[in-house]
Amino acid sequence: MATDGRRRTVCGLVFLFCVACGGSPTPTAAPSPSGGSEALRANYVALIHGYWLGIVAADNATATTNEASSACLGTTTASSPRDAALVDPAKCRVRAVAILAVQQQFLDDLAMTVAPRQFADDDKVFRSQVPRAIAALKTLVAAAATGKKQSTFDAATAYVDIMLSSVIGALDDVEPSVHHY
Repeated sequence: MATDGRRRTVCGLVFLFCVACGGSPTPTAAPSPSGGSEALRANYVALIHGYWLGIVAADNATATTNEASSACLGTTTASSPRDAALVDPAKCRVRAVAILAVQQQFLDDLAMTVAPRQFADDDKVFRSQVPRAIAALKTLVAAAATGKKQSTFDAATAYVDIMLSSVIGALDDVEPSVHHY
C-alpha cells in the first residue's frame, strides 16, 4: 500500500535523523546542565525536520508545485487564489490520506519526546494543534470521498487554516532556516 510505504519512509527518515543526532525512540530525560541540553535540542529539531519532510512528501510538493494544494484547494500556482471549481476530490483524497499518516506518525513520535525548554511554547502548539489538524484531515478524507468539490474545498480550507494559524509558525520557530510554506 502506498501510504504504508510513505509512512515507512517518513519513519525511516525520522529514525535516521535521530540516530545521526544520537537520539533514541524512547522519551529523552530532562536535559542536564552540561551538554545534554544540546543533544536534546538537536534531537527535537531532527524530529521537527523529519515531520516537515513528511508533509512535503505527502503534499507531493516541489519548489514550484504542490499537488495537495492544487487538488484540494484548486490553486494553480503558489500565489494563485483558491478556487473550489478547480478542486479534484479524488486526487485530494489521495493527498489527504498521505498527509494524515504523516500527522498521526508525528503525534505518536511527539508523545515519546521531551521538548527542550527553548521550544516549550512551540511544543505546546504541536501537542494541541496537530490533533485538531488530524481531525480536520479525517473530515477532509470523508468529504473528498463524496466527490463534491465544495465540501472537499471547505474541509481542506479548515485543515489549512489550522496549519497556517499555528503549526507552521511553531515549525518556523524550531527550524528558522527552513521555509515552511
